[in-house]
Amino acid sequence: MKAGIAVAIALAAAMGSGQALANGNELLQACQSAVRYIDSDGKDGDAYKAGYCFGVINGVSSLQGLTNPSLPKQSRTCLPAQEVSVLQAARIAVKFMTANPEKLHLDDGAVVLLALQRAYPCT
Repeated sequence: MKAGIAVAIALAAAMGSGQALANGNELLQACQSAVRYIDSDGKDGDAYKAGYCFGVINGVSSLQGLTNPSLPKQSRTCLPAQEVSVLQAARIAVKFMTANPEKLHLDDGAVVLLALQRAYPCT
């Protein structure tokens, strides 16, 4: 059971980004910039950082679809029937990282995974 969780987090970390050793600190800055970029129609924020943030989120979301069935129920993410947009997921990630600064040392993919698990637990 713990092995399944470790594999999911390791895979999320590997898919998370092209940057070496990126963690929650970098991801928080990138996702905050991404939200500003989208909210301002590209007038504020950074397109590169937005792409990095959205890429990590898309990678983790795709991975969750593959690994969720093999995880114990308390470690799964149960997304709502309506699709969660990448922007909504970025807002969820920013809220999680801001509220949990002790998690920012973790790999960027692991932080997104934790944020989505917290926002959409399987009950």
